[in-house]
Amino acid sequence: MTKLDSNEIIKLLDNLIGQTEAVGDSAQDEQIEKNLATLIDVTNWCLESVFQSSQTCGRAEGSMHRVGWRAKSALFEWEQWLEGLSYG
Repeated sequence: MTKLDSNEIIKLLDNLIGQTEAVGDSAQDEQIEKNLATLIDVTNWCLESVFQSSQTCGRAEGSMHRVGWRAKSALFEWEQWLEGLSYG
């Protein structure tokens, strides 16, 4: 089975989930809020998967350490990005 690359997965998710930014029309925004809830669920699953992968960082096996390091580095980058956001 051929796996999809990142761009193909993003396009598929975009089509499956739909719009997630409110438009100011209450009828449309009701569906958009449901779409956003779906996106949040998928994102939580992704973050949990990356966190689980990060647990092999520091292992003696080189390949396990590399996978863990990549995951831990991504988590750190996301943390820095979130800390830099302005909620206003």
